[in-house]
Amino acid sequence: MTLLSLTGIDVRDWALLAEDELPQEGASVLVPLSRLLDDSDKLFQVAGKVGALVPTNADYTALESLCGQLALVVIDFPAFGDGRGFSLGVRLRKDLGFKGEVRARGPVMPDQALFLLRAGFDSVDIADDSRVEAFRSALSRFDDFYQSDYTGGRALAFARNGNASTRAAS
Repeated sequence: MTLLSLTGIDVRDWALLAEDELPQEGASVLVPLSRLLDDSDKLFQVAGKVGALVPTNADYTALESLCGQLALVVIDFPAFGDGRGFSLGVRLRKDLGFKGEVRARGPVMPDQALFLLRAGFDSVDIADDSRVEAFRSALSRFDDFYQSDYTGGRALAFARNGNASTRAAS
């Protein structure tokens, strides 16, 4: 397993807290969302930093009350073809204003690296160490895009042709 930064931030491994385990005082722990929703007060009081392990079928609004306290959200992709994780990343950034690290975990592929970055992910947990260079290479594959990213930045088509409302009015 290799942690790869997509945005240049310093990434590190977090201890996954078991269902019945209490965190050590001051520890950085990753907690399944279901447990975090039940025991958040206790966990935030004891742990140094808390991260949430979120399945792709989670309702992102469940994280709304926790966003200001979380340092990390790990979205657990069950399969490379499950696009719900990308949507969760965007919703965390755009709708909830989450400023911490967003990490992808599971069977994501190097071809998805730019999509992860553009959906608001900072890092990816790569299970197969032989694919790290492929992920790095994929990050520099394209410079321009037709779609805007989670920040709402201008896309290539709009930059070249003006915005859609201006074209429609003429």
